[in-house]
Amino acid sequence: MRPRAILLTSTFLRHLSVARRVSEDVDLQGVWCEAKSFEPQRYGSTADEHAAIAAHFAARDRSEDAFFAGCRDWEVQAQALLRKVGPGGVNDPEHVDAMARLQPDVVLVFGTGILKPPIIARFGGRIINLHLGLSPYYRGAGTNFWPLVNREPEYVGATIHYLDAGIDTGPIIAHVRPQIAPDDGPHDVGNKAIIAAADTLARAAVRYARGGVASVPQTGGGRLYYRKHFSADAVHRLYENFRTGMISEYLADKTRRDAVLDLRTLAD
Repeated sequence: MRPRAILLTSTFLRHLSVARRVSEDVDLQGVWCEAKSFEPQRYGSTADEHAAIAAHFAARDRSEDAFFAGCRDWEVQAQALLRKVGPGGVNDPEHVDAMARLQPDVVLVFGTGILKPPIIARFGGRIINLHLGLSPYYRGAGTNFWPLVNREPEYVGATIHYLDAGIDTGPIIAHVRPQIAPDDGPHDVGNKAIIAAADTLARAAVRYARGGVASVPQTGGGRLYYRKHFSADAVHRLYENFRTGMISEYLADKTRRDAVLDLRTLAD
């Protein structure tokens, strides 16, 4: 029997792609799509900086179109609720009550803002988050952006974990990483990570509902980035790293560099 689930997510094609994938394995009772509050142009102060930031996000949108165009017309299952809410809206008591009325076996999260204590308490132990980034190594915002800025593509990936009140600190169910190719750009790498993570999230949801899925506590602090750390300078460093051979440099030394990572997989 397919588990009953709700998904708390956002509004871009990458979010719809995850919704479509998990709906293949769960009985998706409701989807809450929360608008993003991030305004990247705020982080530029000159015309050149604004142009660099705009070009970066335009490239992201083109890459999502290439990877996820088939999700554009995806529709939630006929019996399911679909709610579009503003930034932070999934925490509104009326929406939390509506979620509870659906009696989900598991609550899946990808791409919302921070969930507040009331919703965490309401569904305690049943919330599984898809965090883009390898926890505990990279936490917070832009966690597949900063490894590439820091010339560390081995840290690009995603973490499936139980959600708690911290910032990406809950017990880890599984890590996933993209298969990086020599000619990949930054958005290719990120979208490959999303595809792999969506599959793992769906399988974790099914396993959780069938009796639970094991997890391990996070150890170590890692690097924590906030939105305020984003800048045009970081964007420039990202593309300079690709231009100067960061990916080929990593692939040539992949075995040694990957060996330092302590990662957990979701066994079949």
